[in-house]
Amino acid sequence: MPKSKKEVTLKGLSTKFGGTVRKRFSRVIFVKRMRRSCPSCGSRRLKREAVGIWTCRKCGFKVASEAYDVKT
Repeated sequence: MPKSKKEVTLKGLSTKFGGTVRKRFSRVIFVKRMRRSCPSCGSRRLKREAVGIWTCRKCGFKVASEAYDVKT
């Protein structure tokens, strides 16, 4: 019986890039797509607008932070 595989987003990366690069890429994509809480209103509608710019879709609050994660 084959082992079950985890759901990993690796679209666009084939085997030629190697396992280390693909694992690192999947970690970055997973962190980037997580749902986050707005530091102002507390809703979970904070979304990445551009590199380092995060905007709440409910209250319009903008945060400048890291490229793939929000550190407040």
